[in-house]
Amino acid sequence: MLNIFSCVLIEQVARILLSDFVSFTYNTGAAFSILSSSPGIILFFSGISCGILICVCLFTPGKKINFLTRLGLSIMTGGALSNFLERFFLGHVIDWIPLPTSGAPVFFFEINFNLADVEISLGALIAFLAIWQSASDRQSASDRQSASDMSKTEEP
Repeated sequence: MLNIFSCVLIEQVARILLSDFVSFTYNTGAAFSILSSSPGIILFFSGISCGILICVCLFTPGKKINFLTRLGLSIMTGGALSNFLERFFLGHVIDWIPLPTSGAPVFFFEINFNLADVEISLGALIAFLAIWQSASDRQSASDRQSASDMSKTEEP
């Protein structure tokens, strides 16, 4: 739980400390301003998502989720909660990190994001890799067990 609130705090404090050096854009939509004309829908679904993530982080026993998966989910939850709180209290998310796109033919719009977006992406990546590694470890253990069982039945 501490990781979740640390991520929320880091986003808010970083934005305040850097406010003299960055410019803010206000995003009422989701990623890339999708559904910006329907902020209520985004607030509803981000609230549901935050609730589910918090429940998973708090109420799943440590034996079922390894440390890295829990860490990734906590970081992702902190970023999602930070964006949710901004939407709830301000009606928009404050983006303040610009992605330079000058001269890039792929992008037709300016891309801005905030530290919470980075936390969501980084947390999801950590959780994904941890789950993938855990599944791979379980498969390897299962393969070794199967090979061991087969060698025992082949002995006379």
